[in-house]
Order: sequence, then structure tokens, then C-alpha cells
Amino acid sequence: MSPADILTGAATLIEARGKCARQYRDDDGRLCTIGAMREVAFGNALTAPTHYKIDAATREHYLTAHQAMQNGIGDRSVTNWSDDQPAEVVVAALRTAAAGLSTAGARS
Repeated sequence: MSPADILTGAATLIEARGKCARQYRDDDGRLCTIGAMREVAFGNALTAPTHYKIDAATREHYLTAHQAMQNGIGDRSVTNWSDDQPAEVVVAALRTAAAGLSTAGARS
């Protein structure tokens, strides 16, 4: 799974399940940006990239996806930014970041 796949998958999950704030996944299954990215990459919104069962390639792809989101939103953390945004804005940002990675990969 590529970093762009993680971002696109996260956008799709938020569209399908909804977006929450101040937690990775709420009791209704809604996800924040980071929770959705973790759900796609690791299979669980609550699994950290430092978990001992995460292989190096998956961790690297997740971190690349996270950095692409960070680059797209500027000075705020992805978590804090996400908490203040409606789902549509988060989904658009995830898809834009994924497109940017896909374009960069095509140029390499």
C-alpha cells in the first residue's frame, strides 16, 4: 500500500463513516484524519506507527502520508487542524495530498 493509497483510503473512510474530533475513533465509528490514516495503514485507528508489530515499509508509507498532509496544511498539527475542519475539507485535503504524492511519484 502506497502513501497515496493511505490518504485516499482515509478520505473514503471519512466519507463513509463520518468525521470526529478530539479522538482517533469515536463510539459511533467516526474517524479523525489521523485515525482514518491509521485505520487504512494498520487496520486499527488506535494503532500507533511505533507499535512493535508494524513492519518498516508500512511505517514508512504511513509517515510519508502523514508528512504529505502536514505539508498541505501548514503550521498546525494534522490532529489540531482536523479537529477544526468539517469532513468535506478534510476529505478534500486528503485527496489533494494523495494526488500530490501520485504526481511526485510519476515525475521520479
